[in-house]
Amino acid sequence: MPYEDTLPLLASLLLLASVFIWIWRSSGQYQWVVVALLICAAGCGVATLDFFIQTDREQVELLLPELAKAVEKKDLETLLAAIAPEVRPVQEQAEKAVLEIKPRLVLITRLEVDVLYGQGFPTAVANLLVRVTGRMVGREEGAAIVSATVTLEKRNQWLVTECIVKPADLLHKRETTQAGQVIR
Repeated sequence: MPYEDTLPLLASLLLLASVFIWIWRSSGQYQWVVVALLICAAGCGVATLDFFIQTDREQVELLLPELAKAVEKKDLETLLAAIAPEVRPVQEQAEKAVLEIKPRLVLITRLEVDVLYGQGFPTAVANLLVRVTGRMVGREEGAAIVSATVTLEKRNQWLVTECIVKPADLLHKRETTQAGQVIR
């Protein structure tokens, strides 16, 4: 489906249908009502299709919050099942995150997904901004905001093949003066 979100298309079609109903009321010719009903039915059909069909982007957007909840619950089985088996460093990174940080809350605050086709497997690159609250081993509880770039491949399901986590750059690489003003 070419549309990730059909609400603008549905609103446009319903607006167009209302224009044809206005034309019908002004002219009294019944064919305008038929055109309005066909347009309304097309809009509802597109919205229904969008409801039942998940695009690859939507699948990734649903998978990543599930993985965040698995980290919160310390569910290593679910977490490791979503990582490609041949990528041992990512598996170790996930185990370390769950066992050493002991996250209490993992909240994805920004999620941008790009799906790329043309290689052997469809590939998705997700850029996330994640707020993690937890207790590091031997330290007190704290919160951190990290930026993560997750690469996934769709085999039978979406599998994580790479995960790069670094401290978040909340100023988007903008410099500030000593007075705290942002230099553009």
